[in-house]
This record gives sequence, C-alpha cells and structure tokens, in this order.
Amino acid sequence: MLMNQTDFLKTKFNQSLTYADFVALGDAEGHRMPWDQRYSQLALDAEQSALVGGFTRKIHVLCLTGTWCGDCALQGSAMQRIAEANPQAIDLRFLLRSEEHADLVVKSQINAGFRVPVTWFLAEDFEPVSWFGDRTLSRYRAMALKAIGPEVQATLPPPSADPVREVLQEVLDEFERVHLLLRLSGRLREKHGD
Repeated sequence: MLMNQTDFLKTKFNQSLTYADFVALGDAEGHRMPWDQRYSQLALDAEQSALVGGFTRKIHVLCLTGTWCGDCALQGSAMQRIAEANPQAIDLRFLLRSEEHADLVVKSQINAGFRVPVTWFLAEDFEPVSWFGDRTLSRYRAMALKAIGPEVQATLPPPSADPVREVLQEVLDEFERVHLLLRLSGRLREKHGD
C-alpha cells in the first residue's frame, strides 16, 4: 500500500495542488460551496493552534480527494486549517481523484474499493510515515447508527453535539500522532542532532 514508494509519492506530491487551487477546481463543477462552508466552520481554537504551532518536524501531507465529496470537504478543510496554524512544519497538498492520477488511485484501494479521501503523511525527505482513508471514526459511528440502528446503539458512545468539530479533532489527533512519531524518530533525531 505505497508505504515503500518514496519516489512515487514525492512525484505525486510535486504534481499536487494547494488547497486554494484544488478548491477552485470545484467552481467548474459547482462543488465549491461545501468546501467553503466547512472551512468557515473549522477554525482552530487557541489550544489546538498552540498544539500545532509547537510542531517542529516537517510533514508533507498528500490528500487524494474529490471536489464532489462531502466527507472530502470536511476532512480537507480540517487539514487546511491545521496546516495554516504552522505552515513552516506542514506542507499540505491535494490531488484530484481522476484518470490523470490513475496510477495512484489504483494503488490506494481501501477494502477493495476506490475511496476518497485517502491521505499520506510523509517525512521531510518524503519517506512515508502513515496513511488513512475514507471517513473518520465519528462519521462511521454516525453512519452505523443510521444503517444498523439498535443493534449497535448500545455499544457506541452518544453522538457528538458538534460532529463537524469532532472530525476536526480526529484529524488533528492524526497530525499530532504523526508529528510525535517524527519528533521521536531515531533516524531524524540523529539527522537533526536533537
């Protein structure tokens, strides 16, 4: 699952777009509104901003996504807000899931399906660190309650009062996890002498 393909992921990263350029693709398709709406809802609070501001290791983040996808707009906007809190440490880019990037699409299946978003976290030298895809845990819980109902209701925590902000926190948790992995990496500590 692309975890040993540093050069390939670096090439894809170099072909990718900034958040603004990616979201602008949605104008032609009429899909920009959900991205703008989610972005406006997802400003980091002071504690979240301080956490991200303390990141010291460079993280390249590559998100394979679609302008048409609601969960993509939610996760992508959350990632953008996180990246804005420390642009020196977080370099976030987006690729449209399209024929142009079929070589990446076919290598990033989840449960034998072509899902979006799929996000890779890469070290400063583009060494793959982590990846995740499709929906976050809270989104799956909400979907399970609707689709399965009483059978799972007793086993799941109650839904969040603000599910949009909950996804922001879940995405932020993943960024923090990757940053700590990189900060504690023996390879990078030796390289940086810290």
